[in-house]
Amino acid sequence: MMLATFAEVMETIGYVLLALLALVVMVVIHELGHYLAAKILKFKVVEFGIGFGPRIFKWTNPRNGEIFSIRPIPLGGFCQFVGEDEVSDNPDAFDNQPAWKRLIVLFSGAFFNLVSAWVIITFFFTFYGQILPTVGQLYPDADGTYEHVLQEGDAILRVDGKQVNVLMPEDASTLLSKAGDTAELVVLRDGKKVKLTVSKSTFLSGTYDENGNFVPATDDAGNVVTYRGFGFGSVIRTVKLNFFTSLGRSFSFMFFLVYKILAILGMLITGKIGLENAGGPITTIGVISEASRGGAAMLSYVVCLISANLAVMNLLPLPALDGSRMVFCLIEMIFRKPVNKKIEAAIHTVGFFAILGFAIFADVFRWIKLV
Repeated sequence: MMLATFAEVMETIGYVLLALLALVVMVVIHELGHYLAAKILKFKVVEFGIGFGPRIFKWTNPRNGEIFSIRPIPLGGFCQFVGEDEVSDNPDAFDNQPAWKRLIVLFSGAFFNLVSAWVIITFFFTFYGQILPTVGQLYPDADGTYEHVLQEGDAILRVDGKQVNVLMPEDASTLLSKAGDTAELVVLRDGKKVKLTVSKSTFLSGTYDENGNFVPATDDAGNVVTYRGFGFGSVIRTVKLNFFTSLGRSFSFMFFLVYKILAILGMLITGKIGLENAGGPITTIGVISEASRGGAAMLSYVVCLISANLAVMNLLPLPALDGSRMVFCLIEMIFRKPVNKKIEAAIHTVGFFAILGFAIFADVFRWIKLV
């Protein structure tokens, strides 16, 4: 019993460490975006750091003096530039660089997160598959015949030009419910895309028995029940896609993720969903750790979601985040005069501690609500 308990504890620790590693990778990707853009645009980098707290590892590039460091708290990272957030006469200082250059450097972190998520989800769709509605049952029409252009097992990719993304099972049925008397579908059949036009008609309601025979439903008077629709039932399945199909669908899927993240943020702000649905870094680690228990496929999927979330959150115009710094760059470009650097630095400092405090509060509040 004690051995089993010890093994479970060690397994949990392993999943948490794996989650921390995944989070560190996403942070490194984000900061690498800033770093590479800065190098291309000739910015002077002081330090590329992963984590917070005192340095536990440090390496200095002998050619340019850049410091690469690792710190003990793996919940973030930074790319520090010469003269950042301070008034400096140094022409190489970050704030003395043209505003359009700073804008590109600031945006590149989130951009790299989105690109990495796109790459991850492309391989996820290719090697594991995308969760899609597939035709499970075809229903006979009112005279008992089966006249369908669809086939059992067809995976529905598009409805009337709109890509089907199944984060919730009702997404495909919602698109079909908005269609008129006909709907243009793109389905995956035997690994190939097929364009079809399905038409509404009157079909029999019922179920299939264990032998695959259709059993019509009847009302209290014994009359066969019919309904008007497209005459098929769908089930949610994981469908492998070829690489090029995955590449195209994952790009649209990324925009879908961004939309969902913004929608959830909007619901949090308006109170449509409770604060217990939010969370800070501890919640993030917990989600990744739990996903890792489901295997590499589920872990990849969740890492993609969190990477996209990291990109969106960093682009929000909140003090201390990249989005806020980008707003100051835009103000400078529009009015041709920068905001007072001391004021801007103070705003970012206050914003940093406010965001840190909210993240801690969100984790604690979520824990209290779940206990």
